[in-house]
Amino acid sequence: MTPIKLPETIRLSSLVTLVVSLCVWLMLLFHFNADSPILVINYYDVVSEIFSISFVLLLLGVNLRLESETRESKMLFVGFCFMLVGDAHDLMDEFVNIRPDWIALLLENVATNVGIVLVAVAIFHWSGRYKEQLQLLNRQKEILIDASNTDPLTKLYNRRFLNNEFIQNMLGSQAQNPRTLLLLDLDRFKSVNDNYGHGTGDKLIVLIANVIKREIRQQDYAFRYGGEEFLVVLNCHHEVAHKVAERIRAQFQEAEFDVADGTLHKTVSIGLYEIPQNSSFEAALDIADKALYQAKNRGRNCVVSGTQNSFA
Repeated sequence: MTPIKLPETIRLSSLVTLVVSLCVWLMLLFHFNADSPILVINYYDVVSEIFSISFVLLLLGVNLRLESETRESKMLFVGFCFMLVGDAHDLMDEFVNIRPDWIALLLENVATNVGIVLVAVAIFHWSGRYKEQLQLLNRQKEILIDASNTDPLTKLYNRRFLNNEFIQNMLGSQAQNPRTLLLLDLDRFKSVNDNYGHGTGDKLIVLIANVIKREIRQQDYAFRYGGEEFLVVLNCHHEVAHKVAERIRAQFQEAEFDVADGTLHKTVSIGLYEIPQNSSFEAALDIADKALYQAKNRGRNCVVSGTQNSFA
């Protein structure tokens, strides 16, 4: 059996004390005002007041079962208690004229209004906190989505994002914009892993990723396509894309890479292809891949542009 939590115990004992005290007080009030009964009882109002009291008691019961005690739950509890006092005196007022008048004013009208104000303020605060929690959840969701779509080593987009979202959504929504593919592959990367270890190879991967990030614009997309292979989607025509590819190739060739016995200068081969209108992304990628293969055959460290008929 689950033990009752301390805050719930305090609220429960407070509610029981209030109900018992209220019952005793109403009996005394009825006794002292018995000589001033209401001649015609409006039973519709009586039923309405009984329903109001029952509903407030139900809300108090729900409040008692809240898992956590917050400022809003405390305010709701106090507000419901005030409303219970007010509704109970409203019910008594259907049978006798409560005297003196200040008792009816204070415990009937003021108590109800104070309760309504407290409940309204509590709901307002709760809605604000709920909105903050939703915003926090949305931010956390964005972080998780970003993490699942990003390569942890290079911080570039990964192949999962390319296949699941980019090809289907972004290319489809902007099909009229010119787009050119760059497919990059590090030259003789295996020798780096073999001679200096995979940790050094990872640093070389990060180096080429940083060069790519510097040379592309915000509206372009860069992906880690494979181990040492990268895909860049440029929002431009072939001519501009070729200049970007040459800058990436030159910058990477000139970059000094520190290894255990000195420094290295590595190179990258690039295949380039502009996606024609009404062409599929997969078909364009295949041509860019064949252009990359030609770059490797031409001695590496170069940019080769593909066309629809060049590799038929």
